[in-house]
Amino acid sequence: MSRFIKDFWGRILSPLYVGEREFISKLVTHIELSQRALSILEEMVLSAVENNSVSKTRVSERMREIAALEREGDEIVRQINDSVLRGAVPITTASIMDTILNKSDDILDGIHVLSRELRRTYYLCNTEPVRKFLSEEFLEMLRIGKEALKMLLEIINNLDRKSFSDIRVMVMGIQKLEEEVDDIKDSALDKLYSNAKDLTYVEFMSSMSLIFGIDDVLDSIKDIAYMLLTLISTYGA
Repeated sequence: MSRFIKDFWGRILSPLYVGEREFISKLVTHIELSQRALSILEEMVLSAVENNSVSKTRVSERMREIAALEREGDEIVRQINDSVLRGAVPITTASIMDTILNKSDDILDGIHVLSRELRRTYYLCNTEPVRKFLSEEFLEMLRIGKEALKMLLEIINNLDRKSFSDIRVMVMGIQKLEEEVDDIKDSALDKLYSNAKDLTYVEFMSSMSLIFGIDDVLDSIKDIAYMLLTLISTYGA
């Protein structure tokens, strides 16, 4: 383990830094909620694509499950903010923590918004072109998002075990996944516009919302990874 990582975690795990240690623990819990929400969103997509007699029920049930996870995430955010207001962490650290926390909340909120949009898409424009988009481009983007979120958790859980260079390689891995999603997004948009004359307004706009929504989730995952890398670098300076 590098000296920089030891110094960083030596401070966070010190009894004098209980607030930071609690923050890391709650951040992991919050990101795990997003991980569960993305898996449920994948189930929603598969139910919509199957398009059988129980698909509508399953899509609605899964959306409500994600909404419940989003409320759990809001409670975690509230708890962390309360700790910061009580002065549990230094002001300089609190600022970085607040930025990371907001990005984590953006991920879970974004998945919640996607679940609501997916339900509307399935209920209002359940057509073959839309189901084809869901089963191909959107599902691929979603599964890459799951992999990126898994890597983000691995980074956080290994900050005290991996060297700075190892963490940086993992962050670059998330960057690569985000770029893959960007490529799929561009391809999906090209296809969407080329077929625009054959789509209704609702089909076009719903597909557009889903494309940009999952892309935003990947952007937030990447942003957190880079913030953690910067945080480590700063503590090691």
